[in-house]
Amino acid sequence: MKILVTGGAGYIGSHTTLALLEAGYEVVVLDNLCNSSDAALHAIEGICGKSALMIRGDVCDRALLDRIFREHAIDAVLHFAGLKAVGESVRKPLDYYENNVGGSITLCQSMASAGVFRLVFSSSATVYGEPEQMPIREDFPTGIPTNPYGQSKLIVE
Repeated sequence: MKILVTGGAGYIGSHTTLALLEAGYEVVVLDNLCNSSDAALHAIEGICGKSALMIRGDVCDRALLDRIFREHAIDAVLHFAGLKAVGESVRKPLDYYENNVGGSITLCQSMASAGVFRLVFSSSATVYGEPEQMPIREDFPTGIPTNPYGQSKLIVE
């Protein structure tokens, strides 16, 4: 099985990529390296002796996504790509909506065109707003996010 990991060179994405490789999956990583480094992928190879195919690019690039699905027979997608800084999202909300929401829509459109319908989306606890009860459980209803980053994650959910 071949898995596309968007944002696969980031913190969560690289740990997931390592686990997938160790479990015997083939992994294609798509990352624009704005929040990450390809050094993480080199470290993975040193840890497990296997490597993911790294494609430097963006989930907002439909032509690139279509090419990836056409050339690599992807079976499923783990979607970690996105801008992630709460403070920055307050200063640049349109960037967060364009990248996080627009990029997710573009990814889903490309997946649908390729006939790929297995998707795991990495959201954020920010979708719960300011819950009255802690710790947050998965069965809690989403709330009202307090920043554009959280709102962008909730929209994608």
